[in-house]
Amino acid sequence: MPPLSKEQLWSSGQDETVEVNQRALIDKILARYSGEHTIFRELLQNADDAGAEHVQVKFYSQAGLDALEKGEGPSRLPDVKKDMMYRYVVTNDGIPFRQQDWQRLKKIAEGNPDEEKIGAFGVGFYSLWSVCDDPFVESGNKWMGFYWKDGKDQLLARSGDLPPSASSSNSDPSLTGNSWTSFTMGLREPSLLEGPLDLAQFFITSITFMRAVRKIDMLVDGIKVLEVEKSVNGKNKVYKKGLKTTSANGMMTVMGVDATGMVINAKVMQWLSSTGFTPPPIPQAMSELVRPAKGFASMLASSFFGRNSPAPTPVAPPPPPSPPENLLEVTSIKREIQIYQADIKVSVSPAFGRELERATKKPPPTRMPASVVFSRGEADEEAKTEDGKPAAQDIGGVFGGLCPPLDAEKSAKVFIGQATSQTTGIGGHLAARFIPTVERESIDLVDRHVSHWNRELLWVGGYLARLIYEVEMQDLHQTWLKTTVADLGAREKLLKRGLHALRFFTFKPTTPSSVVGQEMESSFYGCANDNRTMPIVSRAGILPINEVRMPSADLQKFLPDLPVITPSAIEEASRSIARLRERSLLRDVTFDDVVKQLNDRPLTEKEMVDFLSWWQGIAGMDGFNVSIRAKLIDAAILIQENGKVIPLSTVQTFVKPHNATIPTDMPLPPHTLPYTITKDLKANSIYTIFGWTELSLLQYITFLVNSPMSNDSQASAQTDIRVSADFSEKVLGMLGRSWANLAANQQTAIVLELKDVQCIPTKEGFKKPGEAYFEKNLLFDDLPTIAFPKNTAIKGGMEKMLLAIGVRKTVDLQLVFSRLVGGGSWTCQDLMKYLVSVKDSLSDEELKRLRQTAAFPLAVDAPAEGAKTSTVRQKPHQLYEPVEAMRVLGLPLLDWGEGKWRSNSEEAKMLFGLGLRRFPPVDVLIGIAAGRPPANEKALQYLLANVHIHYPMFKAGAFSEVAFIPALTSTGESILAKPGRVYTNPQCAILGFEHAQPIVTAPENAAKLSIQSDPPMGLLVEALKSNVTRDIPEARKIFEYMSSRLGHSLTSTAESLRAFAFIPVATPNGDVNFYQPTQVYFDSKEGGDDLYKSAFTFVDFGERANIFLRFCGVRSEPSVKDIARLLMNEPGKMLKQAGSAERYLEQIRLLAANWTIFDNPTRSAMKTAPFLLASQRVPSRKPAKKLLGSWTGGTEETDYEREWVLCKASDVSVVDSVTMLQYFGQYILAAPEEHILEDFYASLGAKRLSSFVNRNYLSDHPSAKPSDHAQALRRHVLERLTIFLAEARRKQSDYTPEILSKEGNFTVQEVQDLKVKYTYKNGRNEHHHYETLYATASRGRGKAIILTISTSAQMDDYDIASALCDLLLKSSKADDALLLYSILSTPLMALKKRGFNVDRILNQQKEERLRIQAERKRDQEKSTAESALIPTTPSSLNRGGDTDDTSSIASTNTTNTAVESEKDGRRHSSSQGMGGFLDKFKKKGSVSKSNPSIPSGLGGAGALGESILNQLKAAGGSSGSAWENMGRPGGPGPGSGNQQNSIGGQAPNWTTKRPTNLDSIRNTVQKALDASRPEKGTQINDSRQAVRDVSESQDNYCDTTAQADIVLVQGAASRGGLNIWIPRDVPDQAAFLGEKIDTCHRFSTQILLPICRLFNLAPSVMNVFWDHAGPLIAFNRGGTIFCNARYYQAWHDDQIRNGHTNEAFISWYFSIAHELAHNLESAHNSAHEFYFSSIAEEYLIKFVELLARPNLAQQHLLD
Repeated sequence: MPPLSKEQLWSSGQDETVEVNQRALIDKILARYSGEHTIFRELLQNADDAGAEHVQVKFYSQAGLDALEKGEGPSRLPDVKKDMMYRYVVTNDGIPFRQQDWQRLKKIAEGNPDEEKIGAFGVGFYSLWSVCDDPFVESGNKWMGFYWKDGKDQLLARSGDLPPSASSSNSDPSLTGNSWTSFTMGLREPSLLEGPLDLAQFFITSITFMRAVRKIDMLVDGIKVLEVEKSVNGKNKVYKKGLKTTSANGMMTVMGVDATGMVINAKVMQWLSSTGFTPPPIPQAMSELVRPAKGFASMLASSFFGRNSPAPTPVAPPPPPSPPENLLEVTSIKREIQIYQADIKVSVSPAFGRELERATKKPPPTRMPASVVFSRGEADEEAKTEDGKPAAQDIGGVFGGLCPPLDAEKSAKVFIGQATSQTTGIGGHLAARFIPTVERESIDLVDRHVSHWNRELLWVGGYLARLIYEVEMQDLHQTWLKTTVADLGAREKLLKRGLHALRFFTFKPTTPSSVVGQEMESSFYGCANDNRTMPIVSRAGILPINEVRMPSADLQKFLPDLPVITPSAIEEASRSIARLRERSLLRDVTFDDVVKQLNDRPLTEKEMVDFLSWWQGIAGMDGFNVSIRAKLIDAAILIQENGKVIPLSTVQTFVKPHNATIPTDMPLPPHTLPYTITKDLKANSIYTIFGWTELSLLQYITFLVNSPMSNDSQASAQTDIRVSADFSEKVLGMLGRSWANLAANQQTAIVLELKDVQCIPTKEGFKKPGEAYFEKNLLFDDLPTIAFPKNTAIKGGMEKMLLAIGVRKTVDLQLVFSRLVGGGSWTCQDLMKYLVSVKDSLSDEELKRLRQTAAFPLAVDAPAEGAKTSTVRQKPHQLYEPVEAMRVLGLPLLDWGEGKWRSNSEEAKMLFGLGLRRFPPVDVLIGIAAGRPPANEKALQYLLANVHIHYPMFKAGAFSEVAFIPALTSTGESILAKPGRVYTNPQCAILGFEHAQPIVTAPENAAKLSIQSDPPMGLLVEALKSNVTRDIPEARKIFEYMSSRLGHSLTSTAESLRAFAFIPVATPNGDVNFYQPTQVYFDSKEGGDDLYKSAFTFVDFGERANIFLRFCGVRSEPSVKDIARLLMNEPGKMLKQAGSAERYLEQIRLLAANWTIFDNPTRSAMKTAPFLLASQRVPSRKPAKKLLGSWTGGTEETDYEREWVLCKASDVSVVDSVTMLQYFGQYILAAPEEHILEDFYASLGAKRLSSFVNRNYLSDHPSAKPSDHAQALRRHVLERLTIFLAEARRKQSDYTPEILSKEGNFTVQEVQDLKVKYTYKNGRNEHHHYETLYATASRGRGKAIILTISTSAQMDDYDIASALCDLLLKSSKADDALLLYSILSTPLMALKKRGFNVDRILNQQKEERLRIQAERKRDQEKSTAESALIPTTPSSLNRGGDTDDTSSIASTNTTNTAVESEKDGRRHSSSQGMGGFLDKFKKKGSVSKSNPSIPSGLGGAGALGESILNQLKAAGGSSGSAWENMGRPGGPGPGSGNQQNSIGGQAPNWTTKRPTNLDSIRNTVQKALDASRPEKGTQINDSRQAVRDVSESQDNYCDTTAQADIVLVQGAASRGGLNIWIPRDVPDQAAFLGEKIDTCHRFSTQILLPICRLFNLAPSVMNVFWDHAGPLIAFNRGGTIFCNARYYQAWHDDQIRNGHTNEAFISWYFSIAHELAHNLESAHNSAHEFYFSSIAEEYLIKFVELLARPNLAQQHLLD
């Protein structure tokens, strides 16, 4: 049944009254307003809403009250610091209270519904309770008082009529003509009148925005100490184009704005002003504005705005006022302010209006005002007395609230009728119809609709601020235009007003809500169409902000007319400047601005210097580029003092500052910037920044030698280098001084420039440089020599320069040859001595001519006596140095004459420079070496000796066709060999190669001639093929030599040998045959596998030779393909040689592992070859041995063994079902059961065994109506299929849980017997096998699935899983059935731990239980006669039995028993174990009474159960009553309360109507014992590892969450005991064990080992452990049992020492039986209880014997 809906529950409920504690409501909330002067603010607002024009606020001390009651007039004023106030009275002349007003007054939160009124919430009046408990109100002819009933929490109001004769409490005349309305408050606690002057300031500030009230009086004890009155002084409309008048969301539109002048007059008594103001709190230091990050955008800011705002100087507090002489003296003062009021039209949607009315209890107005107070900051706006003088600070301070000083701590406020605590962020107050919070201290920005309304109003506030600012700045701009530069004072005042406006509308952070300032500031900028036209103060007046820039001291030096922000604005309005910069409205000076200013006027020399210095400072910043430089150069113009104008665009060069090579008094080219401008610049950056280059000497010389400086009729004679000898000497001196520092290309260019210029003054006049001569070392006197007017010394740089430009020092060589050498008067030695003397003055052209002149004699042999010889002259490069080394080589030598030749003389050096050869060229030398002896030997020796000196680039390969290397042939003949065809290793002669003679075989000589030690491998291979030998020893030598060359070859060089038969092998008859490397294998020295000895050819040429053969392809053993071919060709022979099937299978495995390397022809041959090994089951000839887990399995009496046969793949079956193998193994040839071999056989064509078997299910007719068991099974299977199909398998299935859950799509039917007939058919062979099944599945109509189960077979979840997977999944696999089996048989909580999503199922079960409980409750209510019946719940259902099964009988007391037992902190005590066990017998006994089909061995009260009980009692156990009262904690038996036996429960799959066979139960018990195993590890972190996960109903019994963190103590079991485990955190194992080791020994040997023997368990299965604390008494970890010695020591050790063992045996016997049951079921459910009972039953008789004969306990030691 679904849960009841809210409506159904509501209809059955009852109404109750919600009560309110009125005193707590008023005291804690309504009267606890946080603002100042709250009660006066609320009463003033009420008076304004009532239309009052006059309000009086009165304060009474006790003396004043006494005088008032006596009717006496005021006598004196109280002492404000001493006299307490006892009563407040506030009166106004507004409209008297109407009936509805009186009604609202006594109703909390009944606000004024009039949209024109400020009051909205109806709670302001209750602020009076903050000072009094009984406020009293008089208005018109009625009164009303409030009081707390009986002084408690109930507030009551009492009202009545005023008598006609009653006089008003106020005798002053009313301005409105209405009677006075008064609010009287008797203070709850008398208090001083704190801050009366602050209160006066509050009244003056409040009256500003009040619509009706125009006069407020403040009286103290009847004396008027303050009188405030406001009046209007002029009104006009204001407007500014370019501003949007509609808010961002269109809700509010400003229809117009009025500017109203208002005068506030105040009369202040000296008593009031003498009290002084409350000092403000100490302000916090304001953080300095953060500077922007460096970048090109901020590059100019750092140079233009290079300043820091100075820290504000703290203002010293004013001195205390001096005591006044007359406290009753009254001072009249006034203050003028400007109020801008906007007329707002409101447009809201009906839906928004309804939401707003819901929040405020009044509809939104259609028109409303909004006002901002503005002060121009002028002196005439300050507070003044009647005579026009400034008021004193103590009195004038009362106007401080009207327009707070811009730098004061108190900020302007938001007014909602009266001032709130919310600041505006600007310099003026803002009054508008905001919707406040309940306490009216701030604007409500939380409620969505109210917040939207308030934000729209804040937009109007920002609009008004922008409009006032624009109007004020426009007025200042117009006034500025009427002034001139001479009107400095007037302009200074205008700039001061503009700065005040900028500061006034500087948006500061607002409190308490920062959103107010943010919204107004956003509107301030957002309401303008174009913020770039926003006016702002600058040095040039009030200008649009896009024309104003941030200042820079550097730029002001040369751009004085640039409009920038004034310094005062930066210092005093830093916040506004920062905000404008953040919005990118106020920018730094850009290069375009600089360019514009430069275009406007030229710069003086001083300004140009400043301009270029500034440029140098910024050029290195990011963003500077060539285009910007070009703009600046094009714009800047220099005007010199002499009136000369130089545009920078014409400048190309400059004279280097401070280090000029050109004198400053010499004329400069027109493209050179004057030195006066560049002298202060950084010379190393002028080019990179300005693009100008230094004026080079080449440029200057070019300027001097060309027109107009020279060779021009207009040239000046004084500066013409061709005319003025003085100027020429000056220029040449300048060149001489700088010549050494000039670059070579500069020198060359200057030489070319002066080459044809007659600029050298000589004694023969001006000559070209090549026509002039120095005076010294001349052979002739008639030459033109240099003549300087000032006789400048020709030396050093001057001399080098003149030589360079062509001035000659020597006489022309042609003249020398013609006059001296040609005449025969000079020898070769004479000629060279002269040339050496003038070599420094010889030009390159002359030296070149010397090299090509045949003036040098050739040495010839001495002629015969009397014969004449003629001198043969040749060029220097045709001759060799006259030394012996050249002579023996037969080379032409220089004839040096009689003198001795010295190679290091100056003459020899010059000859070498002219081309005389010192050694022959290499080609000449090689030609000599290839010639006849002995010259060839000398040439080779010279080459080897001087190759590194004279021939470093010599390569013998360049002369590969010249035979010049002495060598020997393979026969020993001496020859000259060519490079590349001779080798140094004589071993290569074995293959016919030439090798070098000893003269060149030395390593250093071979390296010089590039002679290799051996031929390349390619040549060796070809030689090997050509020299195949049958001589095996010679072949060995060849192979050994070849192996030495393997490291110098590539693998590809030997490829041709792999298929070449060159390996000689002797046959048994003495013949020698040649084999390819791939046809032979190396003979193994270790003997190897004789399986292949006779099948393959093996060789051995020695270790070194074998290396080469291996390289060629000889293998150590046959390849996989070789073996495959061998096995296919001779399978029988190879099987016989193998000697066993396993050894043969090793070869088959080798083929299988390398299946991918076989080509298709080999695979095809393997498929048809009978070389595979398969097994056939044949009856065993040996006695059968039943082994656990044997592959034969089954229950047949005859065992089988396998017999191996050779066969083809098509004859083999791959075993894919062990079950089918058991049934038909004797009829098939089975492939070896290994994955790799099965895949290999299948690849060759073997079929799977299942493909030969067909199934046919046999059953009787299903029952007509499904039983409860079938229905429960259906629900359980559908539930678990939800999990199974939700996994990845769902993608493989066409079924969903929703489809299967529909009626008829999944049914469970029952049959009596269900069998399956397996038919094996292979060709003509056909065999049958029958098996009994529990479940099978088939398809019905459409997609329906029918699950058929047998009522006679034992339930098997795997049968269900296997049957369903075949139908549900498109491609079912074995692990699919295992997964579904696990899901079907595993508890839900265990599945959840494994990551399955079972929450949906658990929720469904919970809903089902709640539904059943609700139905049961209704049934009980309907029929009281049936109240004694216990309804069946899901927890009592059992998948294996009916609802009346005894598994639901004893479930009521289990929980209580578990709780009581848990108090002892024990888990597996003997009493618990026996209690649960005997309780099990009681249940079985009761079952047997109702069902006589149970075997007698398992039931009957007088049978085994009573017998066991009697034996236990006789053996020393406890009394029967004690046993009956004990139970295992949380250990439910079948059907217990903790067990979930419903769908998804974990009960074993049986039914009590068909008891399980006893043999089956015993087999199950044996499985539990067989599952035990020893622990392999040495440490345990988690005790929870078990056979299966725990169920969802364990309830702390045998708690799996209690973990053991223990480690094995090595060697602790050496005394014959068991392994001992201790906690991991024990630092010293020996110290921890101590005496515990004896306890462990007794526990092991006297208790646990006897029980192990009893259960036939190996001792290694049992372990002893210690822990520090915890509930673990014993646990089963994966079949290994651990028992806690700490509990043994506490319970039984003393008894064991005294010889009493029975109680310990009983306790630990059942504890261990309990843990053994966990081998079959990890959860504590009915299944575990059943297994536990069965184990205890099976060994109970042996256990009783053990109790009766304690000496049997020691028998295990003897064994």
